[in-house]
Amino acid sequence: MRGTMELNEVKPYVEACIHDEAAPCSCICPYGLNVRSVMKKLSKGRLSSAYKEYRTATVFPTVAAALCDHPCEGLCQRIKIGDEAVDIGGLEKALLLLCKPQPADIFQIPLKETAVAVIGAGCTGLSLALQMAQKKYPVTVFERDEKLGGSLQAHPDFEIFEEDIRFQLSQEKIDFRFGTKIASLEELSDYSAVYIATGRDGDDFGLLESWDRNFFTTSEKAVFMAGGLCGQSVTEGIAAGSPVSRYMECVIQTGRVIPEAAKKCTTEVDLVPKGAESAAKIIPADPEAGYTKDEVKQEASRCFLCNCDKCMKGCELMNKYGKPPLQAGNEVIADLGAHFLASRTMTRQSYSCNQCGWCESICPEKIGMGEVFHTSRTERVLKGIQPEAFHDHWLAELEFVSGEAFYKSPLGGREKYDYIFFPGCQAGASLPEQVIAAGNWLRENFDAGILLGCCGASAWWAGEKTRWEKNTELLRSVWEEMGKPVFVLACATCSDMLDRFLPGVETVSVYELMAEKGLQGKALLEKAALFDPCSARYNEAMRNAVRGLGSHSGCDVEETSETGRCCGWGGHMKSVNPPLYDTIVGHRMELSELPYLVYCSNCRDVFLEKGKPCRHILEFLFGAEDRQYHLQEKKENRLAVKETFQEAYEGKKDKRMTNEWDGLVIRVPGEVRLEMEKQLISDEELKECIWFSEKDGDRFSDEDGAYLASMTKRIVTYWVEYRKDGDEFEILSAYCHRMKILGV
Repeated sequence: MRGTMELNEVKPYVEACIHDEAAPCSCICPYGLNVRSVMKKLSKGRLSSAYKEYRTATVFPTVAAALCDHPCEGLCQRIKIGDEAVDIGGLEKALLLLCKPQPADIFQIPLKETAVAVIGAGCTGLSLALQMAQKKYPVTVFERDEKLGGSLQAHPDFEIFEEDIRFQLSQEKIDFRFGTKIASLEELSDYSAVYIATGRDGDDFGLLESWDRNFFTTSEKAVFMAGGLCGQSVTEGIAAGSPVSRYMECVIQTGRVIPEAAKKCTTEVDLVPKGAESAAKIIPADPEAGYTKDEVKQEASRCFLCNCDKCMKGCELMNKYGKPPLQAGNEVIADLGAHFLASRTMTRQSYSCNQCGWCESICPEKIGMGEVFHTSRTERVLKGIQPEAFHDHWLAELEFVSGEAFYKSPLGGREKYDYIFFPGCQAGASLPEQVIAAGNWLRENFDAGILLGCCGASAWWAGEKTRWEKNTELLRSVWEEMGKPVFVLACATCSDMLDRFLPGVETVSVYELMAEKGLQGKALLEKAALFDPCSARYNEAMRNAVRGLGSHSGCDVEETSETGRCCGWGGHMKSVNPPLYDTIVGHRMELSELPYLVYCSNCRDVFLEKGKPCRHILEFLFGAEDRQYHLQEKKENRLAVKETFQEAYEGKKDKRMTNEWDGLVIRVPGEVRLEMEKQLISDEELKECIWFSEKDGDRFSDEDGAYLASMTKRIVTYWVEYRKDGDEFEILSAYCHRMKILGV
């Protein structure tokens, strides 16, 4: 995964998206027919509209349906699930039989002065003649024979073909010069462009060797060539008319051919919809007559309407907002502009991303929308327009973890450590006893040191570049001070962050070392599904080690239906988009009916909060924590872990920082506690608010003796309703607004 992306890199990055690009069948179609669109219309019985689209693409629909060998069917995605391909050829023939023929469209545009000459009245020349005539160029067709049709004249169905060709040409004025042989291109010097379509073994005027098959050009300026003369089939010759008409007009208007943007090819992409069911090919009741209208609808309905929407189907965020990568990327760019049109409409979506990388892992083009949304966040911070409330709690927590709760074991007379245990900021908060036990095990078996801090993911998710770089430098300095030891990690997110920003640091998971030593725990679950955190998606060593430890401890470990999905924690989505967070957690809980075995403390907390039975692998190895801690307890746990290791390594511990309100005793009912956790309000914040309320008397009161007090801290305003009961305070309710409320 990349480190950071600049805003000017977003557009070319998302432009690789193949959503709404041609389906595999259309990619290989010589006419570039939008098969997806035609099949959709046919499935709804809109035959006339489908015919018009088919005619526009093929120019001469009867000829095309009869002569095309339909390579499109060979790339039909139904074949991949064992079905027969959609009968595109049969549907085309039915379309022509069931619909009244429609001539080419007439465009009401002024007649142009620059004239075009076409040499040859076969289908190749006529295709170009018709399309240039539709653009209102005067077109003259020179044919040495006395009639049009070229090589098709020998076909047994030529009368039918000729009728179709004349009908399609009938709406435009084209000057035909039959019985006229062009001996030299000098005869056509009055024409602005010439198209040589003389057929197989026809006159190439000495230009065939210079023919460019990509642009149909020759060494003579404004002279183009295609068809049987160039070894093309009738189908290819007809199909050449469309690109040649564009290149020819370009030369007439600018004097040169301007290459068109390369078309994105989806032929190598698996576009079978998830959960696609088999559907047998519809056999016409009367095979000789072909499909009836109802049969056309049925057969066309078998089409998957192939379109790459893997990220939009696979990611709850992309699905919710319904914007494909190219659209979302362009809106991110527009949203960050300085002009009045920059309405910041992408703010919620940009900050609702888990940053888990799932979209990139399933995208055929490896586009990670997390990278795009992260760029939006960093740009907002640089411009000072970031919604601070979304990340305020987590950034304050980062400052605490990298400040008061930070600890590094001293060298103690040694020159360096070979290993240093870096459990990460969340494990010590949620699993303090297990982290202490793991640290002691590493000290006994590897003489490892300890580093308590944060990898900086909170700042990374917030787009706070200055903060994550500062945190990275802190880790780098400790690593160098300790002799560049191997970082022993308990958190896959820490592993990902160090790989991104400290690539020189060697890392290994604690689980790998434990597996190598054959450490055996006690299975707290007889049978469990192993839930891999999203950040371990590509960390095979860590994944395999946890599986081995779980099985070795006596647990029957199974896989979930999908692996490497975010539990919902990543990116701080819980603060930004609670409904989407709940949806994601619900989906992850449905990946298996079994209890989960996890190795991410965040995953553990998320699932336990929602009632999913769950155990961390460290609980297998060092005993169960068997509880969840609330915010205040997590803060105290971090300090307790620090003090335990400090005593172990130094025989002493630092005195804790204190506040005037620490001594207040509050009673928090269960339902109030749940709301506090949901709004990220800690006991310490309630105590501080009550302390100032009691000290300054700045509060509301009611006749029942209850008080309502508020406190603004950073960019959050806290409210607490309480009642004093002796020396204690009963909390009646607590909530906050993630904004500043200013007095008057």
